Amino acid sequence: MTRASHRARPLLLLAGAALAVAVVALVALGALLPLVTGDKAETRPAARAVTTVDLHAALARATQALSAHDRAAWDEALPATSGDARRALDVLYRHLVRLPWTSVRLVAEPVRGRPGRFYFGAVGEVGGADPADRIMARRVFDVALRGGRPVLLDDVTPKDVRGQEIMAFARPVAVRRNGLIVIADKSEQAGAEALAGAGAAAHRRLALLGIRSRGPIVVYYYASREQLIRSLGEDPKEPRIRFFSHAPDHLGDTPTWTRDIGVLAPALAGKESWTPQMLAHELTHAYTTRWFEGTKHAPTLLAEGLATAVEGGRTFQPLRDDLAADRSAFPLEKALRAKSLWKGNRIEKVRLAYLEGASLVLYVMDGWGLRGLKSFVTEVSDSDLSDEGLDQASRESLGVSWDELRSGWTGFVQTLP
Repeated sequence: MTRASHRARPLLLLAGAALAVAVVALVALGALLPLVTGDKAETRPAARAVTTVDLHAALARATQALSAHDRAAWDEALPATSGDARRALDVLYRHLVRLPWTSVRLVAEPVRGRPGRFYFGAVGEVGGADPADRIMARRVFDVALRGGRPVLLDDVTPKDVRGQEIMAFARPVAVRRNGLIVIADKSEQAGAEALAGAGAAAHRRLALLGIRSRGPIVVYYYASREQLIRSLGEDPKEPRIRFFSHAPDHLGDTPTWTRDIGVLAPALAGKESWTPQMLAHELTHAYTTRWFEGTKHAPTLLAEGLATAVEGGRTFQPLRDDLAADRSAFPLEKALRAKSLWKGNRIEKVRLAYLEGASLVLYVMDGWGLRGLKSFVTEVSDSDLSDEGLDQASRESLGVSWDELRSGWTGFVQTLP
C-alpha cells in the first residue's frame, strides 16, 4: 500500500513525521527542532560562535574519509570533546560506511536562535537509486571553535531522530540484486537475500503497465514493528500495514521519481511464494507515483488498483458477490472519494476496494489501452471526484459517460477470475 505524503513541508521540522512531510532543506530546520532539543544544556560559550563556513572544510574532509573508509581520517576531521559526541560520531561512521554510496556528502545548517548548535545530515545517492539528495542519517551537535577548528562539544539529537532511516539498523547491510537495494540488519541478511532474489519475477509483472525501471528501488527490510517505527520516526497507527511504499526523505522540494518500499519481515513468514507478487504490488506504487503528479487528488483506489492489477493472482468473486447484493458494502464512487481505504474499515472492506480498483484498471486497459488508462487516471485524479466530475473525466479521457463506464465495468467483472 502507499503511505500518504504531503510533500510540501520540511521533514526535520517534525522529527516524528517521517512519512507525512517532505525534506526541503536543512537550512529551514531551525523553527521547531530547538523546542525538542532544549532539554540539553545551552551551547557552551566560545570566543566566536562557529559558523557554517567554519564547518565546511571539516565536513568535506569527513566526507572524503567516509568515501575512503578511513576511520582515522574521519576522527581527525571531526574532533569531539565529550563522550556523547564521540559515541554519536562512531555510530554514524559505522552505519554510513556500510552503504553502497554512489555519491555522499555531509552537510550542516545552524539551528535558528541557538548559536553553536547545528543540524548535521548525511546526504547522497545510494546505489544509483533516486533521489541523489537522499537523507540517510541526521544528528544535532553543539559545536565550538578550538584553536580555529570546529570541535563537537555534545550530541543533543532528540531520541526519536537518532534512530531514523539507516540508524534503525544495528549493523546494516545492503543487498543489491534485480533492481533492488534491500537494506536490513546483518542478522536478517538471509531474508534480505531472498527478498532481493524475488525482484526479477516482480519486475516482469510490471510489464502490464508498460513500466520500465530507470534505476533501482530501495527496500527497507524490518525485523520488527518496533524497528519499522524507529526508522520512520512515527507510528503509522495501523497495525495491519506490513508492506508499503513511501517517498524517500530528501533535501529538495522536487518530487522524487520513485518511492521507497518497506517490508515487515515477520509478515512474510510462510508466504515466501507470494513474495514476488507483494514486491510487484509495491514496485508499482514506487514507479507510478508520477502518474498523479500535479493533479488535485491522488485517489487511493486508483493507486491500489494499479498495484493490485499488477500483483495479480486474486479472485474477484467477493466483488461479484458485492455487485449482486441489494446494497454494496463499498460503492465504487464512494471508494474513489475515500482518502484512506484502511482507516475505520474492516479488512474485508479494504480487500473489496482493492478488487474494485484493480478491476477498474483492467477494464479501462482492456477497452482503451495503456494510453487510455493513463489519461483516465489523470483526468479522474484532477477532477473534484463528484458525480459530475467523474462523468466529465470519463468523457474527456475515454469518450464515454460515467454511467456507460460503470455499466461496462460491471459486466467486465463477471469475466475475471
